[in-house]
Amino acid sequence: RNMKDGGYMDKMGCIRCHLAIFLMICSVYCTPGHCQSQALKCGQGQYGPWWMQQTAMTKQGEFDLSTKPWWNQAKELHIGQSFIVETSGLAKSCNMLVRREMCATRSGKKVDAIVWVIDDDSDQSVFAGGDTDSDCYVVDYGADGLVDRMVDYIDNDGDNDPDEMDIRYFTKGRLNYSWFGMDLDDDNRMWSLRGYEYGGPSFFEADPYGDGMICMNKLNPNAGVWSPVSECPFAFYDTDRDGYSEMVIRISAVPMSYDINLHPDYANSSYALPWSQEMNRMGVVNIRYSFDIDNGSNRAWPLHYEMGFNLVGSTPYRFDGMEHFNTKRRPPQVICVTPWQDLPNIANRFEAKQTGFSWHENCDDTIAIGYAEHEKNDYRWEGVFWIWERRFMENTGGPCQTWNVRREWSGKPATQRRLYYSDVDKRIHLFGAEEGWIQVGHFGGLGAVGEIRMFDTDNNGYFDRWEVYLGEDPIPSRVSSVRNERAVMLGFDFESITKRYTKQILPEAIAANQKFIDAMSQVYEFEIPEGLQDAMNIGSDNFRRYAQDVARELHYQTFRKKATEQAHEVLRSQATGDLRRIKEIEIDKTKNSQTAWTLLRILAELDSLYGQGKLDKARALLPDIAKLCEILE
Repeated sequence: RNMKDGGYMDKMGCIRCHLAIFLMICSVYCTPGHCQSQALKCGQGQYGPWWMQQTAMTKQGEFDLSTKPWWNQAKELHIGQSFIVETSGLAKSCNMLVRREMCATRSGKKVDAIVWVIDDDSDQSVFAGGDTDSDCYVVDYGADGLVDRMVDYIDNDGDNDPDEMDIRYFTKGRLNYSWFGMDLDDDNRMWSLRGYEYGGPSFFEADPYGDGMICMNKLNPNAGVWSPVSECPFAFYDTDRDGYSEMVIRISAVPMSYDINLHPDYANSSYALPWSQEMNRMGVVNIRYSFDIDNGSNRAWPLHYEMGFNLVGSTPYRFDGMEHFNTKRRPPQVICVTPWQDLPNIANRFEAKQTGFSWHENCDDTIAIGYAEHEKNDYRWEGVFWIWERRFMENTGGPCQTWNVRREWSGKPATQRRLYYSDVDKRIHLFGAEEGWIQVGHFGGLGAVGEIRMFDTDNNGYFDRWEVYLGEDPIPSRVSSVRNERAVMLGFDFESITKRYTKQILPEAIAANQKFIDAMSQVYEFEIPEGLQDAMNIGSDNFRRYAQDVARELHYQTFRKKATEQAHEVLRSQATGDLRRIKEIEIDKTKNSQTAWTLLRILAELDSLYGQGKLDKARALLPDIAKLCEILE
C-alpha cells in the first residue's frame, strides 16, 4: 500500500508480508504434522490467514470482543436477531455472522449470549447460521465483551466434514484450557455440545465408539503454548472394525509435584487452576484402560467393557511424536498428546507403583450410570473404573460402581500387565494381586447378598484363599484355602485372551455350573428368586455366568446348612447317640450318630472340593449325601 502511494515498505513490514504469505500457503498445502517449525503460538494469530487474524488474541490468551468494530451493533441485538459482518481483502465479502441467543450451558443454566460465527472456508455457511466442517463459533456469555467459549471445527482433507475439533474454555476473557477431538474413523462424530461447551445430555451421544481420540491441554500463558493436562487423552479402539470400541485408554496428566492430599483427583477436578510453576513439569500419574473381553460390543450393547486396569505411577509426560501440529488450528497450533497408535504399548509398559484390576460382572441396581435405554446396564463410555473405597488410588476418576464389580489390588511395582486363569474359581485374575473382593447383590431383583474376598496368603502371585460372606454376618459362611492354585499364566494379548475367554472359559464354567445345580436339585430343592432366574438367561454370557454363580452359591449354602443341621440334631440326641443299642447290621441304615458323623465327614469333603472349583468331583458325592440325609429324616 505504501509503495502504491509512492512511499516505501520498511524492513519489518516486508518481513511480516512475506511471513503472512508463507503461512497462507502452508494453510492450503501443509497437512497436520508437517511444517511444525512454522507453528504459530498464542499471540501470533495476526500472521495467519484472514480468519485466524479475526480471532487473534494476546500471548496470555486474552480475547476481548469489545474491541471489534461491530461490537456496539452486537450489543443492541435482541434475542433471535443477527447481522452479517462483511469482510474485505483476501476473504470473500460475507464470511461472518453475529447473533444474540439464549443458550443453555452444560449445567442447564440459561444465559444470554452473543455468538460470532466465522466461516473459515468461505462457503457462505453463515447465511444458514454456520456449519460444522470449517466454521468457528466465538461465544460471549452475558454479552460483556469477554470471550467465554470457542468451538472450532477443522476439515483437514477438504471433504466438508470435520476431522478435528476444539472446545476452548476462557476464564474472565482469558484462554485457560481446551478439549480437542480427533475423528480417526471419519464417522463425522467427535464431541456432543450444549451451550457451546462439552456436554449435550452426555458424552454417550458423542463418539466413544469406533476409533477416535479426545484430549485436554492447558494454555501456558508465559510461553503461549499448549501443555497436557487432565484427561490427555481418552483414546478409543475398534479392534474388530464393527464400528464399536473394544478398548479405551485414558491418561491422567497432572503436575508431577502435585499434592495428593490436596488434589486426590487432580485430573478431574483441578485442571482449571491458574497456571503455576509446577505445571511446567507435567507427568503421567494414572493410566486407566479397559477391554471388551467377551467381544460383546454391538449396536444393541455398545460400550461393553468388562476388564479394566487402573495404574498409579509417576513419569514425565514426554513421548515421541506427542507434538500434534495442524496448520488449520488457531494458535497455539501445536497440541501435546501421546500418539493414538502408541498408547496401547505405553499403557502396557507403564511403570505402576500400584495396580488396580476390575472386572464388571453384572449391573448395580443402586445406581444408573449407563445411558438412555442402557442406563441400568451400567456400561460406561470411559470403561471400567476403580473405586474410591478400601484402597486409595489417586486420579482414578468416576463415577464408580460398587456392587458386582470384582476388585483386585497389587501394591507391588510392575512394568507390565500380567494375567492368569485360575481353575479354582474359573476366572481371569491379576497376577501379583495381594487381595481382592466383590460385593454381591442388587441385581436381578436381589438386595444385598454378601461378599467374596480373595487373598494371596503365600505371596506367590496367585489367590489361594476365598472367603464367602452372606448378609451382614462378619464371620464367613465358607472359607476355601488351596495348596494348588491350578493357575495358568496368560499372554497379554487381547485377541488370544478374548478367544480363550469366550470359546473356553465361559462355556466350560456355565456348563459346570448347570450340571452342579441340576445335581443339587436332586438332593435338595431350592427356589431361585424369579429375578435371579431371569438374570441367568439374559444379557451377555459374562452376565449370565455371574448370575448362575450366585444362584449356585445360594443353593449350595442353603443345602449345606440344611444337611449339617440335620446331622447335628442327630448327634445331640441321646436316643440315637449310643451305638450299643443298635444292631451292627443296622448301623449304616438307621438314624444314629455314626450315620450323622459320616454325613458331616462327606460334607467336609464336598466343601473342600467345591471350594477348589472341582465341581465334577464334588457332584459325584451328592448321591451319597442324599442317601444319608434320607436316612436321618
